[in-house]
Amino acid sequence: MPLRIGINALYLLPGKVGGSETYIRNLVRWLPEAEGRNSYTVFVNNESSGVFKASSRVEVVDCGINAENRPKRILWEQTRLPMEAKRRKLDCLLSAGMTAPFVSTVPSFVVIYDLQHVNQPENFGALYLLFLKSIIYMSAKRSRGVITLSEKSKKDIVSVYGIRAEDVGVTYLACDTDAFRKRTKAEIAGVRAKYRLPERFILYSASSLPHKNYQRLLEAFRIVKGKDASIKLVLTGARDYGQEAILGKIESLGLKDDVVFLGWLPFEDMPVIYSAAELYVFPSLHEGFGIPVLEAFASGVPVVCSKIEPVTEVAASAAFYIDPMSAEDIAGGILKVLGDKAMRERLALLGSRRASEFSWKKTAIDTLAIIERSLAR
Repeated sequence: MPLRIGINALYLLPGKVGGSETYIRNLVRWLPEAEGRNSYTVFVNNESSGVFKASSRVEVVDCGINAENRPKRILWEQTRLPMEAKRRKLDCLLSAGMTAPFVSTVPSFVVIYDLQHVNQPENFGALYLLFLKSIIYMSAKRSRGVITLSEKSKKDIVSVYGIRAEDVGVTYLACDTDAFRKRTKAEIAGVRAKYRLPERFILYSASSLPHKNYQRLLEAFRIVKGKDASIKLVLTGARDYGQEAILGKIESLGLKDDVVFLGWLPFEDMPVIYSAAELYVFPSLHEGFGIPVLEAFASGVPVVCSKIEPVTEVAASAAFYIDPMSAEDIAGGILKVLGDKAMRERLALLGSRRASEFSWKKTAIDTLAIIERSLAR
């Protein structure tokens, strides 16, 4: 029997929420393509108006709220959204951004990417940490089911929140392999000119938040520059909290002329920038999944990344692993891969194969399967 599924995308702030934006965009795109029965109602805020396209099976509801005002957005989510779900006779509601109504008029499912606020509380201010702990805990406990992105996060959710393992489903993410692929020299030349990219560079695409580990990466890059003077570091991603600390570190290390900030870029340019990189580095201290690793794999770029769960779950044997707590080890990994052409070629080949094992269609299919199993119970 067809389902009427609501999707709570009220959290989305385009260009400011990192991988969770990639996730919700692809989930909404692929859910209708994964099957031909269900209909979907997507609830959006003012900032993301126009992001999702309506179709015969996708209705987009602009709720008229500004998500930049988080208290108002949460209040609307907790009070008005359940009423909207009931009024529209939805069969269930999928909240894709870590929070969900505590009292729902329909079966409620929440997507929790990871428990960074539990595992690394030092990355958050005291009041914000209290808010996160309270609202994510209640969202998880009051939902019919929880969806997360890795087995590591599932273990954390089961352990910390005391939720039954059968009520927590895992849906791996993916990258768009039609877009992220090895590009031609002509394509690279166009984007290189557009952004004035260096001839040789290491790429890191991440927000400026503390757990992205920029401080140690920059210390490592200074070591790398001492051995390979021609290499540069290119940084992309949302720039928000933590940006000033990164700029200060660059200044103090004397790397101002060697680090290129590009910020949040149009999607169509990012795959080409990946392909232009000599190496992709991912020294993150905490992740829910790690989409950029797959994007680099699909682009044919060798990857040096943190040996942490769930990144190892995603990358398997296709990356060169480093200890993200050690600038010296990060630098050593980068220099080892840069200096070994055969290793770079082997990692690029393994990465391409690994990226092909993930797809957004499978993410959508697995998401529906979790919802349908739970509703059947």
